[in-house]
Amino acid sequence: MGPASLLRAFFVVHWALPSAAAVVSGLSFGHHPLLVAGVALACVALRPIHMGPILRTVIVVSVLSPLWSASLELYEWMVTKVIEGWEFIGTFPSIFLRVPGRLLYIVLFLVVATVAGFLQVVLILGPLFALIELESRGRQYSRDRRAGRVMALLEDPAGGPPPRFSLYLRPFATTGHLASNAVGVQASATEQPGNIQTDFEAILAAAFPAHLPLIALGRPGTLLPTRPEGVNTWPINRTWDIPGTGKVACTEDDWQDKVKLLARQAELIVIVPLAFAGTVWEIRWLHENRLLDKCVFVMPATMEGARDYSGAWKQATRVLRSLGVRPPAYQESGRLLMVAKGQDVMRSLPSFVHAPLPRATALLLQFAFLRRRRRELAGGRR
Repeated sequence: MGPASLLRAFFVVHWALPSAAAVVSGLSFGHHPLLVAGVALACVALRPIHMGPILRTVIVVSVLSPLWSASLELYEWMVTKVIEGWEFIGTFPSIFLRVPGRLLYIVLFLVVATVAGFLQVVLILGPLFALIELESRGRQYSRDRRAGRVMALLEDPAGGPPPRFSLYLRPFATTGHLASNAVGVQASATEQPGNIQTDFEAILAAAFPAHLPLIALGRPGTLLPTRPEGVNTWPINRTWDIPGTGKVACTEDDWQDKVKLLARQAELIVIVPLAFAGTVWEIRWLHENRLLDKCVFVMPATMEGARDYSGAWKQATRVLRSLGVRPPAYQESGRLLMVAKGQDVMRSLPSFVHAPLPRATALLLQFAFLRRRRRELAGGRR
């Protein structure tokens, strides 16, 4: 077994860890086999953007272990005792005893709840968020290393077989601002909802398997924020950053050469075609070199509380039309678009917002079919 086979086996084991943990812990703790199979299948089908395999394994084992049921029983016991205490005060013979007694009981309850909430943050949420961010940094580091390996093999083909990968092109200004998923949190009636946002780059990165990565030019080690600017109310101020595509380091002097090298060899090119100088140059170069047919164009979605991309899309439309490409009108839900070889009309792929599967899983299948189709059209496997 060679290094490539060992690396692929490691990635398979790494991503299979939550399912394996579900099977082992579920059967060990006496859960019904159908429940165990359902949890294991969910671990395969669902591809959470915010949590890596290690954290998902911890959660799966905790939920299937007696600790979870014991926690639920403790919660029910506490609720029962609170109700019993309230009812006991109601048995006092005088209203002059019941009213101050219940007021004191409410104050005591609020104090205990505040302390319990503080302990929950310190003992549970704090370590949990730290674990999430630590694993996110590890996942980003791993993706950056794979991206660097791809670039090294392209620059020195003697170092190994040609790598299989896809390329992500976007204006650097959109990094962290392509909100595609949002949980509304309204601080007050007069303020706009803030959002815990998931950047679409993170969903795209999760939709490509580790041995067929999606890579981009950028600064290695950079994570994508989930807390929007200006939102500091709890718990939004306690969000964590998430990994994106693997990054290849570049400079102002060499980024165009690296784009050319990567674009020629990539199986697919995923591009956000907004009218920024660098991206316009990339689109024109792809058009001149007849590579638009292997591009998947991202029409950015506009989410509540996030950036509105309708105006930016109109500007991008003018650039594309100048090249003879006819993009569709903007839609707030966003779209994935392609231009077939020899044609000039951008056609929409199935919506990534309303897909019946989780979006990362749906895109994983979608891009797998696109890669296979391109290999078939090319007359064989790479």
